[in-house]
Amino acid sequence: MNSNLSPLTSRLSPALTRWQTRSLIVAIIATLVSFIGAFVDPGQFYHSYLFAWLFWCGVSIGALIVAMLQFLTGGEWGNAVRGLSIAAFRVLPCMALLFIPVLVGLRDIYRWSMGFNVEMAEYRHKAHYLSPPFFTVRSVFYFAVLITFAILLRKKWQQSNSQGVTALSAGGLISYVVCMNFASTDWVMSLNPKWYSTIFTEIFGTGQFLAALALLIVLLATFGQSTLLGEVRAKVFHDLGNMLLAFVIFWAYLAFSQFLIIWSGNLPNEISWYLDRSRGGWQWLALAVLIFQLLLPLILLLSREAKRNPRRLVPICICILAGNVLVNFWLVAPSFHPAGFFLHWLDFAELVALGSLWFTIFFHFAKQEPLWPEQVV
Repeated sequence: MNSNLSPLTSRLSPALTRWQTRSLIVAIIATLVSFIGAFVDPGQFYHSYLFAWLFWCGVSIGALIVAMLQFLTGGEWGNAVRGLSIAAFRVLPCMALLFIPVLVGLRDIYRWSMGFNVEMAEYRHKAHYLSPPFFTVRSVFYFAVLITFAILLRKKWQQSNSQGVTALSAGGLISYVVCMNFASTDWVMSLNPKWYSTIFTEIFGTGQFLAALALLIVLLATFGQSTLLGEVRAKVFHDLGNMLLAFVIFWAYLAFSQFLIIWSGNLPNEISWYLDRSRGGWQWLALAVLIFQLLLPLILLLSREAKRNPRRLVPICICILAGNVLVNFWLVAPSFHPAGFFLHWLDFAELVALGSLWFTIFFHFAKQEPLWPEQVV
């Protein structure tokens, strides 16, 4: 046990161990089920895997952004979730390793990986960029940059080097924007090589931040309100709720801006992406995204009491997390099934498998971090 842990975190360690054990059991079962699916339908396995991996990797990356933002701005809200966010972004190297199945299934996921033919002539100019070796090298580079910042950030924080932490956070946020600009293009936009959007990166990154922040609030409320720890002050939840509201609105603004620009331009290479996602049943998934990612959180977070009361704030955060899962599915699945809505049991199995594995590793790291400073309770 880390000697720097606060007494509060030390008392919480047995509960974290119990949750880690439960997560590990679920991870083993769900992984076995997923492996069965991989033998039955390899193509669908890789399609479902990409969707699930994007969500859980996004949570880790989003947690890194939450931590860097807090180190730059300060504030009591950051003290409350700092330890949790560090434990969450320490899972990032594991998520990088879990990108290997995407590379293995490249030919089943990305149509450009099989080479360019006559039907793909209109985006032949992207052939050098969209090549499996270059795609792999770029992905390794993205992870190397983000993981390096994550390691250095935690090291500087442990050394109580506030100036070093601030400088690293500033550089890390800039590096994140640059890396995610290309990563979102590679991992998601290239599913439809003809399509492009100058706002997609911002939408994708904001979604990662939202998912991470929502999950951190749920964890803070779940463990921070434990009788072992005492109550986290209502002001902390109020500040976190305000931030959640701001980014829900920001995400909606970006998503609507992208739709409005593409709709008004009415160019074939741009509107095809939305056409595939607005017919054959996919439009109902888009409506569900609108409800869970925007309308319900927006309406509920306008209440001051809802933001100050963790029992009311947690369901809102769960709603946002559900909306983010739907967003990732809506981004990925129609690329493989443009004719109409398609949901496979592997979509759920792999989401649970990667999620339970993520929590298993997270709880392991959480036991090593000083989760709650005394001043937030």
